[in-house]
Amino acid sequence: MSARILVLLALVAAVTVGCGSAETAPSPAESSAPSAALSSEAAPVTSPSAEGSSASCETPGRYADYSAEAAADVCYTDTILFFHAPWCPECRGFEKAIEGGTVPDKTQILKVDYDSATDLRKKYGVTIQSTFVRVDATGTRIRLWSGYGQDKSVDAILEHTR
Repeated sequence: MSARILVLLALVAAVTVGCGSAETAPSPAESSAPSAALSSEAAPVTSPSAEGSSASCETPGRYADYSAEAAADVCYTDTILFFHAPWCPECRGFEKAIEGGTVPDKTQILKVDYDSATDLRKKYGVTIQSTFVRVDATGTRIRLWSGYGQDKSVDAILEHTR
């Protein structure tokens, strides 16, 4: 019986994580539900024949919690990791600026928990919270910038991580 549950959970996870699959029209029940308009799903791929190509994605910029899946999303051409600590006033200032600003299309800023993500801190050489790391599609560090004491704006983050 537990094997059936594991298979079912694996199937649900695979369906949930499936990136680049063609969108289907919502059922009448889904389209009339108020929460359907507030969905946080990624933007759909515009052409099923172009799966895996970032050129085919209509992807608005986003600020979201870090996950390996989000970092690997091919619809985003620019990924910046924000090493954030909830107790850090500098981090709270940057978060307020990001949430109040506009993240450009095809750009994502992913919030990494500075206190618990010790493996990522070590991998990218992060030694202080309020650090931003631009990574490429393979997760390789391109540029690291410590925003501590610096201008708190989306523009400053983008400029200093190019």
